[in-house]
Amino acid sequence: MASQLAVFVRRRFRASQESVFRAFTEPSLLTQWFSPSEDIGVEVLEHNFSIGGRYRFGFRFPDGHRNTVLGEFREISAPDRLVFTWTWEAPDRHAGIETLVIVRIEQIGSETEVVVTHERFPSWESRDRHDAGWTTTLYRLEALIGK
Repeated sequence: MASQLAVFVRRRFRASQESVFRAFTEPSLLTQWFSPSEDIGVEVLEHNFSIGGRYRFGFRFPDGHRNTVLGEFREISAPDRLVFTWTWEAPDRHAGIETLVIVRIEQIGSETEVVVTHERFPSWESRDRHDAGWTTTLYRLEALIGK
């Protein structure tokens, strides 16, 4: 069933659980890594980091177009778990479709493991687009906080 399509991306970092959590939650850090490519800039347009708080991120692409994603923080359990909705705004072809992101951050010895589960995709095309995005975005996080 299409509503069960999900992305599951796992990555380990040589960084503390707290520093990884901060990278996911502080706007000044998010602008340094939270996009699938260094060619795609990200702006934090809104960031009310509280349960029920909203966020909006604007992505600037090399060809000049922009996409904006918005969502609501559903669960915040520092430093190990974040749950938030994810909805693209128009003119994105998936505008208005709310999906759900679950980020688990676990300290394992001297490393921290991040598991991103992004679910509720309406199509395989949408799921695959986000799978590629999360995979490369976590590589950018690695460049920021270390491997």
